[in-house]
Amino acid sequence: MTTAASTGTGPQPAGLAEGAIATVAGNGVAGYVSDGGPGALTRLHNPEGVAVDKNGNLYIADRNNHHVRKVTPNGIITTVAGTGEAGYISDGGPAVATRLNQPVDVAIDGEGNLYIADIYNNRVRKVSPSGIITTVAGNGEAGYVSDGGPAIATRLHHPHGVALDREGNLYISEWSGHRVRKVNRSGIITTVAGNGTAGYVSDGGPAIATRLQHPDGLAFDREGNLYIAEYSNHRVRKVTPNGIITTVAGNGTAGFVSDGGPAIATRLNGPRRVAVDEAGNLYVSDQENHRVRRVSSDGTITTVAGNGTAGYVDDGGPAATTRIYQPQGVALDRAGNLYIADYSNHRVRGVTGVAQMTPPLPPAADLYGEVVSPYRVQRGQEFDLGARIRNRGPNPANGQFVTVVLTLADGLVGGPGTTGRRLTRTFTGQQLLPHQSILDGVFRVSAPESTPPGTYTCTLEIQYGGELNLKDNTYTLPVTVVVPATVADETALTIYQDTVPEAAPGQRTSFNLRYVSPTGQPVNPGTVVQRFTAPTGFAFTGQPTYAYYETIHGVVSGNLAHRVEDDGRTLVITANPHVNTTTSDAGSVIYTIPVQARADALPGRYDNGSASVGRHTPVQLSGQITGTAQDETALRVVQETVPAAAPGQSTTFNLEIRSLGNQPVNPGTIEQHFTAPTGFAFTGGASYGYYFAQPYVTGNLDTRLEDGGKTLVIRSNPHLNTGTTDRTALIYTLGIRALPDARPGTQSDDGQAALGRLAPAALTARVL
Repeated sequence: MTTAASTGTGPQPAGLAEGAIATVAGNGVAGYVSDGGPGALTRLHNPEGVAVDKNGNLYIADRNNHHVRKVTPNGIITTVAGTGEAGYISDGGPAVATRLNQPVDVAIDGEGNLYIADIYNNRVRKVSPSGIITTVAGNGEAGYVSDGGPAIATRLHHPHGVALDREGNLYISEWSGHRVRKVNRSGIITTVAGNGTAGYVSDGGPAIATRLQHPDGLAFDREGNLYIAEYSNHRVRKVTPNGIITTVAGNGTAGFVSDGGPAIATRLNGPRRVAVDEAGNLYVSDQENHRVRRVSSDGTITTVAGNGTAGYVDDGGPAATTRIYQPQGVALDRAGNLYIADYSNHRVRGVTGVAQMTPPLPPAADLYGEVVSPYRVQRGQEFDLGARIRNRGPNPANGQFVTVVLTLADGLVGGPGTTGRRLTRTFTGQQLLPHQSILDGVFRVSAPESTPPGTYTCTLEIQYGGELNLKDNTYTLPVTVVVPATVADETALTIYQDTVPEAAPGQRTSFNLRYVSPTGQPVNPGTVVQRFTAPTGFAFTGQPTYAYYETIHGVVSGNLAHRVEDDGRTLVITANPHVNTTTSDAGSVIYTIPVQARADALPGRYDNGSASVGRHTPVQLSGQITGTAQDETALRVVQETVPAAAPGQSTTFNLEIRSLGNQPVNPGTIEQHFTAPTGFAFTGGASYGYYFAQPYVTGNLDTRLEDGGKTLVIRSNPHLNTGTTDRTALIYTLGIRALPDARPGTQSDDGQAALGRLAPAALTARVL
């Protein structure tokens, strides 16, 4: 990203219509060939950052080639830094003769100096106009020491974005340090945003006192405001010259909703880089949405490149209706052409005159197909094939204008009521509501007993008509038909412990045991006696369950017949661990077995448990006894989202609870008191979720309201890291409402969250 608009026109081809896209570097094949030829005919390998200098030269951080490349306005590519070997040698010599280690971003100052974020060298390097390379920040060690000293003597933690302000000060985003640092022209480093703790608290306060989470691209506007793309907070933040931070795009929830509305009310999905044009429009590479978005000076968001589908089609057409694949770096030249590092397409693309173009209006509805297609099916069995049509746009869609056409490969047949190989379905009389409802374009199909084994490729088309001004979607659906014989013997299964239970003395947890057929054959041993011996320090307790997670019907699960013997030392399960015999037991079966760490257990790992499944060779079972669990004073509470509601309206917000050093915390049931910020009251609705566990563990919380809803009391055990089902973080989702007399446009941060004896954490809410 350059510090100001370039005074030169870059290598974007002439003669293209406004808003058209073209490739200016990279032929789509990952790798490195040579320099000196046309940029569009050579290879790049995951280009990331881009910048344009005042003469129109385009610079590319060619990440996995360990080079920085330059494309001249007439399209010729050369290397300006890096030998292509990952590493670090020294400074003070020619940049083309030294090593870089995955350069991820570049910036150019007004004097022609090139700055490189050398991520795994934990340095920012500078290449002078004469080609000599030096380090301007970072001593090569990952981490953080302090501020206020020489930038070259301190640590950086994975520098990811670089930018320069109009005075020539250098700004660096630290991906793993969760900070943005500033190096002034005297070489002194300070922090300008982020307190080093990953997360999100709120807006409106000092940028250096709040949290960032994986800050990436940086850019400045003409007024000196700093923009920060926050990858894991799914936001773009703005820091004013006096140090106040606010959100300018993204509501903190990953995804895509629609265009045409306020940028702060919509969703982004992993924003990576930012750029600002002379008119103050902000450009954001929305990586996982496979789009580049523009936020106009009035705060409205639109898409200028990418239709949301990952891939590559061709060049020359409108950028907003073609495909890009995980876009990253963005930069502008003097003519208003936008350059995009099309990361997973191994290209850099240019969009002609994007600064002047009017983005196309969003469609009446934004529909897409969620494909349902099994990888492998057995001959003689029915399976599902097709797509579920979803609406992620802001407006409803009439089902009569949506038709799904499935053309079956020869050898596959449709289910009852269908004839021929062309199966169609139109949804007359159905409405596809915004953001929620689904049209079922899934067909029942089978491979008859006469079908030879092999792969059969079907074609799926989603056709739109009438009021839906959308492009048709076409998919190829390969289906592999297999004809395996069923094995009636449990010894054909591979059995292994999927998770190792960890618990402090007295705590409960569970572990998973996976049964799989390594060749994909059906295995149906019948009812088998399965005897489990607990590792030292553990006892079996509770109801063991089974689940098939890989079926076309979703999760198929149930309880296992069992008995516990020898004071919990032995568990006996009587069941049939069958797999791949029907569509409802495809893949593998997972047993989830509850255990408890004995009160007198000594810390340590024990590998002396076993699982004896019929005639199968016994499988070793392990368990880990941890130290004594901490109480609630070892917890830390952070407000993850700031609720915003108009007077009289209700909404929700999230609190994230973690433990210091991820240690186990098991305080038992405690009272937790929550005070609503001024202008708000709690609704009484409250739920919890452990979203780092697989599958998720969720439920409702025991609550009561006091003082007209001003106070919410929760009685629960906010335990963490005591086993596999409560790992890493606990999320509370609390219902809250803006009072009818709340003053619009105000934000209060005088709420509190007090968990037992833990020091209260501040709560914030905003009245719309």
